[in-house]
Amino acid sequence: MLEWLGNLTVFRVIGLIGVFFGLLGVILPGVVYRGRDGEKYSFLNHFISELGERGVSRWAWIFNLSIFFSGLAVVLATISLGLGLPGFLAKLGMLFGVVTGVGLMMVGIFPMDNIKPHFSAAVTFFRGGLLMVLAFSLAILFPPQNEDLISRFYGLVGLIPVAAFATFLGLMWNVRDKVDQSLSTEQVKRPRVWSFAISEWSVYFSIIIWILVLSLASG
Repeated sequence: MLEWLGNLTVFRVIGLIGVFFGLLGVILPGVVYRGRDGEKYSFLNHFISELGERGVSRWAWIFNLSIFFSGLAVVLATISLGLGLPGFLAKLGMLFGVVTGVGLMMVGIFPMDNIKPHFSAAVTFFRGGLLMVLAFSLAILFPPQNEDLISRFYGLVGLIPVAAFATFLGLMWNVRDKVDQSLSTEQVKRPRVWSFAISEWSVYFSIIIWILVLSLASG
């Protein structure tokens, strides 16, 4: 079983499945979304998790289910990648990947309307994701004994999500005194352009691009 899972072709398939669910879960609910004030969804001032807010987002169930399956795909894909790549850093990336994927699954299980467990799950994803991408990128850039099963060039792709994760976590640190409210939008005047929301979306799309590129590169 582990030998099969450690095949990079398996990683490619699971990674692409995860990308599919990741995009499906935001595109469909985003199209029909209407907020508390009747506003349409905008990447510029709405958080990702608002698409899964029950009682507000019309197709919240699609988002939450897709996010759950995306998280499951992250768990399986990172185990596959960690087993398929040589060295300690790859195994470390696998460990952080499992934590990241579980955090993402919990985001789907605990939607935004259940803010405290949702926030804990989201923070697990963001922190774990930063360490996951960093570890795997270093594993690809500096393989032991030059066993570069994936071109070292693709290790540099990880700089994009690392920068996105670091920026978002930095913004979150600025509101650390209100940790369970920093991703909430209740009774908040929504600016036309919200850097916090844009930063969160940059994390989401950069991690999708990273998984997509690595999946295609490992075939």
